[in-house]
Amino acid sequence: MQRDKRVCPRVASRAGGLSTIDPQTPSTILARCLVQDGAVCPMMAATMADRPWPHIAYGFPRRQPAVHPRWTATLARAALLAVLLFAMPPAAMAADATDDETAMLDAGLIDEALDIIAERYVDEDALTSENLTAGALRGIVEALGDDGHTEYLTPAENAAARDALDGRVSGIGIVLDRRADTPLVISVIDGSPADRAGLRAGDVIGSVDGMETTRLPLAVLGELVRGLAGTVVQLGIDRPGVAERLELRIVRQDVEVAPVSWALVPGTNVAVVRIVQFSEGAGDRTRDAIAAALGQGVGGMVLDLRGDPGGFVDEALDVAAAFLDGGVAYQEVGREGSPREIGIPPGRTLAADIPLIVLVDYATASSAEILAAALRDNDRAAIVGEQTFGTGTVLNTFDLSDGSALKLGVLTWLTPDGEAVFRIGLAPDHVVEQQPGSLHLRPAQLRDMTATELSSADDLPLRRAVALLEPLADR
Repeated sequence: MQRDKRVCPRVASRAGGLSTIDPQTPSTILARCLVQDGAVCPMMAATMADRPWPHIAYGFPRRQPAVHPRWTATLARAALLAVLLFAMPPAAMAADATDDETAMLDAGLIDEALDIIAERYVDEDALTSENLTAGALRGIVEALGDDGHTEYLTPAENAAARDALDGRVSGIGIVLDRRADTPLVISVIDGSPADRAGLRAGDVIGSVDGMETTRLPLAVLGELVRGLAGTVVQLGIDRPGVAERLELRIVRQDVEVAPVSWALVPGTNVAVVRIVQFSEGAGDRTRDAIAAALGQGVGGMVLDLRGDPGGFVDEALDVAAAFLDGGVAYQEVGREGSPREIGIPPGRTLAADIPLIVLVDYATASSAEILAAALRDNDRAAIVGEQTFGTGTVLNTFDLSDGSALKLGVLTWLTPDGEAVFRIGLAPDHVVEQQPGSLHLRPAQLRDMTATELSSADDLPLRRAVALLEPLADR
């Protein structure tokens, strides 16, 4: 598979993806959530070789001093008109006079608005060509309605997306999403500054360095949280069940994201294999974990994809091949509307018969959804947990001349059985919701637990998965 096909997930739309896209086209994937605070986000992305999130904490260049607003407006206007021409398909550019007049009329309206902004807006420092051009590009892609998938990435966001899919992030190590107008922590990277500070999934970031976050867009929040290694960020955390806001002082650092970990479930013959993201090498690492668990004689396995924002699709297919000897992984559909089946590589099976459960939640997206659906529709595993993210657009990333990028939805994908996932998600076979404030148990925590401690743990989805497997694992 070519590694320049990208798909991107989003928490209300999500992605998976791959396929027939120009091999010369550079790619990145990672939805806006990926550049959040040093982690990967449920907006990460699935690359056909997808390499997401949802916003990793990176340091962005400081804004340059503003030039005269009239010159700024002129520069921004020229850039914006170029963008408008670029955005129009060739057919539209060769259309009849009415279409041309419409395009010019739209450009004239933008020109008029820019003049007013340049003359009247109170904050002249904000009137930079960089700000206005980036804003125009964001507005264009947002108008397409492919929320969280098709998007514009600034040069810094584009670089952060690439690093994240290589397992390198700089920040505090969490995955963020905005739900019900609250910035919610949906995952914490093992061993990260956030992990050591005690942040947990379900926490809400109420303030950053004293600034309330209620009305901040996710991208803006990401800029506040991310930063250079060694710098400090002060977070106000609202935790379900805790009356007072928690104040955490966290030192940012470079974080290596280990994509896979595993452990035996205490008191059982079941192993849990957790995949954090489908970054470079995740397939091989997952296969190593599966082989290690089988070497210890486990009789059942839980594949934990909760909080997994996706990543490279071929890495996910590599994992599917460990449990299935061939079969259909998913279907992709282009503009012509004819589905094309994408297969699972045959001849690489490690655990064809071991009882298997896949754990998912609302942040399971992109390549992770493709894997879960492939195992379910090929009658290889049951799904336990919550409705998934709903990524269903295949993205292709087009790098622009200044280092920024456009991620465009060029395909949609369906499950092997033809089920649409976009903005819907996968419905679990066994619905078990995570309670507010409760923790997802990670393999590192399971290793230090006793069977008694597990029986009273508040990770209800994991306990249900293990309960379903135990009668089969003990045969």
